[in-house]
Amino acid sequence: MACIKSAHRAALTALAPDAPYLAAGTMTGAVDLSFSASANIEIFRLDFQSDSTDLPILASAPSPDRFNRLSWSRPGAVEGDSFALGLLAGGLSDGSVAVWNPLSMISSEGKAEDAMVARLEKHTGPVCGLEFSELTPNRLASGAEQGELCIWDLKNPVEPIVYPPLKSVGSHAQAEISCLSWNPKFQHIVASTSSNGMTVVWDLRNQKPLTSFSDSNRRKCSVLQWNPDMSTQLIVASDDDNSPSLRVWDVRKTISPVREFVGHSKGVIAMSWCPYDSSFLLTCSKDNRTICWDTVSGEIISELPASANWNFDLHWYRKIPGVIAASSFDGKIGIYNLEFSGLYATGDAVGAPVRPRAPAPKWLKCPTGASFGFGGKLVSFHPVAPTQGAQTSTSEVHVHNLVIEQSLVSRSTEFEAAIQNGDKSSLRALCEKKSQESLSDEERETWGFLRVMFEDGDFARTKLLAHLGFEPPQAPPASSTDELSQTLADTLNIDHAAVTDNADAQFLIDNGDDFFNNPRPSEASLAEESVSTNGQQIEQEVSGDSVPSDPSIDKSIQHALVVGDYKGAVNQCLASNRMADALVIAHAGGSALWESTRNHYLKNSISPYLKVVSAMVGNDLMSFVSTWPLSSWKETLALLCTFAQKEEWHILCDTLASRLLNVGDTLAATLCYICAGNIDKAVEIWSRTLKSEDGGKTYVDLLQVWLYNKSAQSIALLPNNS
Repeated sequence: MACIKSAHRAALTALAPDAPYLAAGTMTGAVDLSFSASANIEIFRLDFQSDSTDLPILASAPSPDRFNRLSWSRPGAVEGDSFALGLLAGGLSDGSVAVWNPLSMISSEGKAEDAMVARLEKHTGPVCGLEFSELTPNRLASGAEQGELCIWDLKNPVEPIVYPPLKSVGSHAQAEISCLSWNPKFQHIVASTSSNGMTVVWDLRNQKPLTSFSDSNRRKCSVLQWNPDMSTQLIVASDDDNSPSLRVWDVRKTISPVREFVGHSKGVIAMSWCPYDSSFLLTCSKDNRTICWDTVSGEIISELPASANWNFDLHWYRKIPGVIAASSFDGKIGIYNLEFSGLYATGDAVGAPVRPRAPAPKWLKCPTGASFGFGGKLVSFHPVAPTQGAQTSTSEVHVHNLVIEQSLVSRSTEFEAAIQNGDKSSLRALCEKKSQESLSDEERETWGFLRVMFEDGDFARTKLLAHLGFEPPQAPPASSTDELSQTLADTLNIDHAAVTDNADAQFLIDNGDDFFNNPRPSEASLAEESVSTNGQQIEQEVSGDSVPSDPSIDKSIQHALVVGDYKGAVNQCLASNRMADALVIAHAGGSALWESTRNHYLKNSISPYLKVVSAMVGNDLMSFVSTWPLSSWKETLALLCTFAQKEEWHILCDTLASRLLNVGDTLAATLCYICAGNIDKAVEIWSRTLKSEDGGKTYVDLLQVWLYNKSAQSIALLPNNS
């Protein structure tokens, strides 16, 4: 496998379920290249569009202690947009569980060190078992010494609820819990394994063990995982160097394991079962090998490149099938792609028979397909649900006799004529025609957005803003200054030429007597009168508008300014709620003081428009998209169109579309997916919303336009900052 991204950290990792982020917590007992004794929790961005191999760090915060386990919940653990990225929990060496809000860590509005929302203290030893439930993301299971299992409800993380601890006795007794895992299909079932070789399956409804088992040697167990597809099977591994095999158990009959995988020469440390294809299993061991298994055949499919030290943590990335995160004692976090791996297992002897190619992953298989034949025939295939007892699913093949629909033929002919020369103006005309022929507002709006997609260059951005109801600012014409001066002169009845000419003429014909008979006031006296009049007016304005202030505060601020203590003066202004004064003084105190004061003002302001300013100033559009009310999605899209950078435009629009789709606003979600260029998702929504025969024709039209759009790479609607 090829390492496509990396970061130099000796840390445990957790991948965000629905966002391109990776969390890393300093591991207990590991030392990085800096030999630092500190403990930190960090969040990196998984930016696969960048050519750089380094993972960019987004946020870092100190941790109370080092980590033994890290888990990231799905969104929905806590209600509200402020927890849109879920919760991040870490099992620490001091026996506590620390819980962070990852969105607060990433957001520029707050400090990363203030993102810890809870500290769960129930265990007495290091917390080695920790996992959020996939089915109920507000539930967190933790396990530590003495076989004690705790279930936490974090729906309100400020006031977490802990259920009575579960502790097995007698033949079910466990030592220190080394790992635990929630069942993927039953939310009340959780399994735990321990250092004394005992594995217990817990029934949370009845608050007692459902079953327990161990092998005959009572090997020290290190990790376990449920089968993603078969809810009654789980695999348990041991870190015992004398017996490093992996054993598959069926909880319905635990007399002996149903299968065993042998390939490691030393104890297994970590394991991860692929959520997209249960036939792929990752394991890493103290023999410096990280192996990907085929759980159907028991063969080794591929292997990560060998390193000086072994890996101790493994995870599959849920957003992109085949991508893996691995942490090693070399002080490195690596992101690998399974599709770049070798086709055959490593370690084959010279002259040994060539093993067959590994089976294709499920995410590469085509579940359905069709092909045209001669004589108006169409052959199609689709999967069929497996019969009871069958291990694999089957497919059915059908042969259809096609009936030609003249309406579809005419539509296709019209589309081919529009794209024949690759002229976008023809496609704009086609979209305009389809918009006028649309029977519903949703179709009309969709065709309108598609028309904007075929605009050229920066004009597409202007058109999109206008389509959303926002007019971009107009540049003032060159003659606007002269027109303003002329308007002002007309208002004041000033004619400079006339004044000059009349003055010269009167000087020539006047004999000067009037100068002595009617002396004019001197310029000095006029100035004094003007100052006197203006002074009275200023005094009146000040006396009418002034607000009494505390002289002691004024004096302390003035004293701080005299000695050059700008920061102290700003703090005095903030304490006395003089925000405008604080901003002015901070501007004179340097860029760092100005930025901190500005951020304080934006954070504490209740004005909605200042949230927009905060996103622009802090360059944190992702937090804005994740938290801004969905009722104002057009404003959000307009903001992205104006300020988003080229490399983040697509992911920001895709995030906004996902939020809209989660609340059921399919039209707005479709339009945002169009802007993001996510053709697959847009077509998926269209296919779900078809209700009539006319809808099928509309679907064909939309699909044709988008296929051309994709092939011609004409989705060039990028922000002005690209």
